[in-house]
Amino acid sequence: MTLQRKLLLGFALMVLPTLLVGIQAIRTNALERGTLETLRQRLAHSRTYAEVEDAMFNQTQVVWRYLSGDPAATREFPLTEQVVDYWLDRWAAGLPPEDIKLADGVRKIERDIRAAAGRVFTLYDSGQRQAAYLTARQELVERLQPALATVNREIYRQAREFSVQRAVTQVEGIVEAERRVLWAISLLALMAGLVASWLISRGLTRPISELRAAMAVVGAGDLDRAIEPRSRDEIGDLARAFAQMTEQLRQSRAQLVQSEKLASIGQMAAAVAHGLRNPLASLRAAAQLAQRRVEAPAAREQLQAIVEQVDRLDLRIAHLLAFSRPTPFHPLRESVQALVEGALAGFSELLPQRRVELVTSCPAALPEIRVDPMRLEQALTEIVSNALDAMPPPGGGRLEIAARTQSGAGGANRVVLEITDSGPGIPAEILPHLCEPFFTTRPEGTGLGLAIAQRYVEEAGGRLEIASTVGRGTTVRIVLPVTGGDPAPAAAASPAAAPPVRNLA
Repeated sequence: MTLQRKLLLGFALMVLPTLLVGIQAIRTNALERGTLETLRQRLAHSRTYAEVEDAMFNQTQVVWRYLSGDPAATREFPLTEQVVDYWLDRWAAGLPPEDIKLADGVRKIERDIRAAAGRVFTLYDSGQRQAAYLTARQELVERLQPALATVNREIYRQAREFSVQRAVTQVEGIVEAERRVLWAISLLALMAGLVASWLISRGLTRPISELRAAMAVVGAGDLDRAIEPRSRDEIGDLARAFAQMTEQLRQSRAQLVQSEKLASIGQMAAAVAHGLRNPLASLRAAAQLAQRRVEAPAAREQLQAIVEQVDRLDLRIAHLLAFSRPTPFHPLRESVQALVEGALAGFSELLPQRRVELVTSCPAALPEIRVDPMRLEQALTEIVSNALDAMPPPGGGRLEIAARTQSGAGGANRVVLEITDSGPGIPAEILPHLCEPFFTTRPEGTGLGLAIAQRYVEEAGGRLEIASTVGRGTTVRIVLPVTGGDPAPAAAASPAAAPPVRNLA
């Protein structure tokens, strides 16, 4: 049996009827719970009347205690009246209109008990103790207590009949409604099941066909084919897993091409360094020596231009060597503030010349990070150098460097370092290629500065992100993990621990 037929049969026979029956069961359960809640309220109302009965009995007991010689009973009697009024009001508030006459009867008996008690107390206080005793016996024992017992029996009888009969009626209504709903479910289950199964079968056939076509294209070698899963079921999971596998294959192929390219660069860089660095060093030394002996300003300017060009060539050679033959990674605990200050030390004279305002915000209380200081300083130097190139004189601009903490996934803290310039910005189509080796937009650039910076940041377990808006500048964000066991201090957010801000123009 094919998958489509199994789904048609399974969903038609089980899924929809089971769902509808479950909904009806939940509805029936809610109605039954409502009936039980009503019954519970009626029982609670009966218990409230039991409190009324006990309070009225206590009233009579206070009278007999007084007749027995307890003088404190007269002071307790007003309290018993308050108790009876409290419970009687609560009980009467929940009665239906047809039972109000019962509450009136109880109130009349309670008023008679108060009047009888008043006469008994008066007779007893006047010295007529025998008459007080006879009055209490006639009024309380022979007349009022039997009348109260009769009313009690009627109240309890009506409460039982009302609670049970109403509960039975409600349950019968629930059972009848459930029978009708179950018949309706039985009649609609087949049609709804068939329609749902047909829709599900269509939803399976199309994504499977698309996934099969994508597999054929990828199998032919086209790893750039976009695979977009349309469903959220197992087939969608399979399509996402295949897309992830294709992306990994594409990255592996790109890394293989990159490794081959780096191997070639390494050989070329070694040859260039061996063949050019020594002659360049000799040429630079000769130009500097000639500068000391030549007096003509024009000739000294030409010699200085030779020195600068030699330095530029040497920098390109150094970039090639650094990118193709990286030195071993030596991680150390270092503060972000020290790294930023070390990277900016080489630009102290260049910033005023370029008319660039520098603003730094690096709190000393930031947690330490574990990096290779030399490499991270070089990465920062490359980023700052690119930022300065984006703000050439005479216009200059503003360079901001800010550091802060950030909570990552799983509660891990990270340090975020942002370098923002006020240059012209970078077009969106160029942003994805900025960290690719040998990609540059400047004729004099090598295209290795940001590639080296990204490599050094990733070696430290971080990531490098670039965001830019044309006409508003560029922000390079470096996210680095905090050294284990160093939580980000809460004081960094308080006014007393505000980060130091430095302005250089």
